[in-house]
Amino acid sequence: MDLRDFVSTALLDIIEGVKDAQTKTDKGTIVPAVRQNYKSVETGISELTTVEFEVTVKSDERAGSEARLSVVAAVVGGGVKGESGSSSGHAAKLTFRVPVRLAVSK
Repeated sequence: MDLRDFVSTALLDIIEGVKDAQTKTDKGTIVPAVRQNYKSVETGISELTTVEFEVTVKSDERAGSEARLSVVAAVVGGGVKGESGSSSGHAAKLTFRVPVRLAVSK
């Protein structure tokens, strides 16, 4: 899977998953509205969060086309998921964060 598709799908799935969970629970239990004060900032409680990615990618170059980064493995829930087998080419590990604002449960 291309890195672009992987990141896009993961972020959309997380955001939509939170929205789905909010409809299935009591109001205010998932991403509840929290007064923004020193204590909430200090403990990191907010609708603002970051999604952390740690992926291993390989460069996929084909004649006549642009190079693409394909996801070989990704850390998901503390475990590593990815492709098995051998492949040739350059592989690199990328670690990055994407800030997101989750929908507040009212």
